[in-house]
Formats: sequence, structure tokens, C-alpha cells
Amino acid sequence: MRDRFGREIRSFRISVTNKCNLQCFYCHKEGHNSDNNRYMTAEEIGIIAKTSTKFGVRKIKISGGEPLLRKDICEIIENIRDEKIKDISLTTNGILLEHLADKLKDAGLNRVNVSLDTLNPELYKKITKFEDVERVINGIKKAIDVGLTPLKVNFLAMSLNIKDLQNIMEFCRDVGAILQIIEFIPLKETLKKYYYDISSIENEIKEKADKVITRKFMQNRKKYIVDGLEIEFVRPMDNSEFCMHCTRIRLTYDGYLKPCLLRDDNLVDILTPLRKGENLESYFVECINRREPYFKL
Repeated sequence: MRDRFGREIRSFRISVTNKCNLQCFYCHKEGHNSDNNRYMTAEEIGIIAKTSTKFGVRKIKISGGEPLLRKDICEIIENIRDEKIKDISLTTNGILLEHLADKLKDAGLNRVNVSLDTLNPELYKKITKFEDVERVINGIKKAIDVGLTPLKVNFLAMSLNIKDLQNIMEFCRDVGAILQIIEFIPLKETLKKYYYDISSIENEIKEKADKVITRKFMQNRKKYIVDGLEIEFVRPMDNSEFCMHCTRIRLTYDGYLKPCLLRDDNLVDILTPLRKGENLESYFVECINRREPYFKL
């Protein structure tokens, strides 16, 4: 199914919790941020995910908060599994990944994205309030060992950690991970001092690249191959290129369909009708019809 602006629906991002075990100073708690305790069960998440396949969804990304905090995360993945869903991925901070990697793979997870802004223990603690970056490093290595690949490392480029980028690149090359360099979005005035324009880095990488690939189904994002390392650059989500090619809808942790990443005023409650035994298809249609590019507003 396509929205009113011709954008096809292919992916579905599902938040399974608003809780996290890190306290990153830049966190903006993506999605619908109420503090209610209305959580979806693993079975309910599965029903909603499988309904989405009727509208063209073929990829599912599980997120949070920190999704590995859900004790039933493997059950959630098992409930999402469907022959129509070609890819189930999960984004995580990696703290709990080492001990769960085998179970996640067995449950049906295909791959993971792991946030890692530095390898420096002191700087990692400053950013996250967590002391043991080795937990993340070991989690990445374990996930690759069990086949949760291609594994992507998400590096949020900021003024205070940009000097660590080279070490992150070498680490990703050594372990066989893809590196995503993400441009920081300072949503608060106090965070603007951490902004770093990644254009100069991308230009430098482009000059060194052995190969450049344009990902047409990912907002025309460029992928650079440099000495065997794959590097992608992710720009802020409110740019027109991202928006024009967006194929994703979202589900908040408390059961609301979210047509657009940048808005919280057009959500569609799908958990209430699910618990009433209603057919869910009309709610997906309503969500897709509410999708509207931000530059059209």
C-alpha cells in the first residue's frame, strides 16, 4: 500500500519499552513518551506485526528504550516471525547483548544495530553514566559470532567524541561490522555545543572510498567501502530526502501507530481495538492515510 504521496510502505519499527538501562545525556526518548504502564504483550505485538504484512511491510525493526530489558524479548521475536517478513532486526545499546545473542538468534532475529559512541571507558561513562564499555564490545563480538549480521555500529558524531572516530572505524573493520556515522540532532539549546557537521568527514571518506553504493530504498543514502569497511552516513530525520523516500511506519511501546517520526499529534490507537477483538486493518489504513511529508505542512 502507498500513502497519499505515493510512498510505499515496506518497514515497521516497533518500540517494545520506554525503559532504558543507560542515561545518555543526549537521549530524546523517541516516540510517544507518556509514562503510562500500558504495555503490549508479546502475543499482541505479534498480531499487530503480522497484520502489517497485509499492507506491504516486509521488514521489522524492534526498538525501545532498550528492548533487551523486556524479559519476554525472545517471545516477542517468535511472535513476530512470519514467512512474509523477510528481515527482523533490533537496535540496542549492547549492554545485555552478550548473554542474549544465542537466544535472540534462535528466536528468529536476523541482525542487530548497536549504539557505540566511543571505545574510551571514561568518555563512555561520561556519555552514558555506565562504567563498562567492554560489555558492549563483547556483546558486538558475540552477536557477530552467532550470526546476527550484518551488524551495524551506530556512532553518534558529536564534538566531544569525534576524535574517537578513527578507533571506532578500526574496531568495526577488525570485527566485521558496518559503521553508521549519525549526525547529532541537538533538540535542546544546551546540547548545541555538541553538534558536529559530518559533511567534512563524508567528503574525506568519499575521497578514500574504493566503492560507492547508493541505497535507493534507504532515502538514497550512500554507502562507502574503504579498505573493506562499509560506512554509511545518516543525516537528521527531518531532511527532505529522508522524508520523500520514507517507507516506514511505527508502533509506540504503549500501542499507538505512529505515521511520522517527527509528529506525535496524529497517532492511531491500535491496542484498544485489538483488546476489544476488532479487525485491525482499518486502523493501519487510517495510519497510512495520515502520513504527510513534513515539508508539505
